Amino acid sequence: MSLDKEFFTRDTNMTNEKYFNNVDRKNFKGVVCNSVNGGSFVITDYYDRNCVAIEFLDTKSVKFISMKQIREGYVKDVFAPSVQGIGIFGDKYPAYYKDDDGKRLPYYEYTLWSNMLQRCYNNKFSEKRKSYDGCVTSENFNYYPYFKEWCNKQVGFNCVDDKGKPFSLDKDILVKGNKVYSENNCCFVPSEINVAFTKSNATRGKYPIGVSWNKGRKSFVAQVCLSSHNQTHLGYFKTVEEAFHAYKEAKESCIKELAYKYHHQIDVRAYNALMNYRVEETD
Repeated sequence: MSLDKEFFTRDTNMTNEKYFNNVDRKNFKGVVCNSVNGGSFVITDYYDRNCVAIEFLDTKSVKFISMKQIREGYVKDVFAPSVQGIGIFGDKYPAYYKDDDGKRLPYYEYTLWSNMLQRCYNNKFSEKRKSYDGCVTSENFNYYPYFKEWCNKQVGFNCVDDKGKPFSLDKDILVKGNKVYSENNCCFVPSEINVAFTKSNATRGKYPIGVSWNKGRKSFVAQVCLSSHNQTHLGYFKTVEEAFHAYKEAKESCIKELAYKYHHQIDVRAYNALMNYRVEETD
């Protein structure tokens, strides 16, 4: 349906009007209305007061709602990029459910999806977590139904580690240094593996990863973060090269041990990437 928006639009901001959109069922067809949640829509047909057909102007998506919703303006285009300005929720799956006590809780896939978009597109978040600066999502991952269905097909999804913690959505293991969340780059791994790849670029200093200078001993120190956030001391060394070699050897060995430990629970792609992982000075 092709309609002239300016011709059909009514003034919905009149102070004397009772409703956000001043429409009635006798004079409605072709009227363009506004939504409190954003996005204009046109009324295309009327069946009864609880079943009115509308079409959103931007996305061309069709929806059936009540006349009351139209008048009050509480109409949402679920096909508009409303989550972090880029995520499209769609109308295929709900975001929340109620538990046995009636408490409203988000589905796990929705939590993963919204957190992923926050890491990529929320400026306040990226300012605090510099490692996510420049991260983006693929076009497919911007659409919640696709992301949800992809998750449920993945090895490791809905698995928990020995502490009961769900496996993490990871974007760095399959493709080293990757900044794009997509179906080709992401996998699910236990937090123990995910933490092993955590880096502290902001506090690294001028030496290679895992290496620092000990002023008191006038030596280079090698430390490695293995399967926890705690640093493991590897020794003191005369040269940067010796210290980095000690770190590299310990880190690669740790990652292989984690691959062996979880090889029955992780994607074969993740297992192969862990077994072939090589530490570089520029990491």
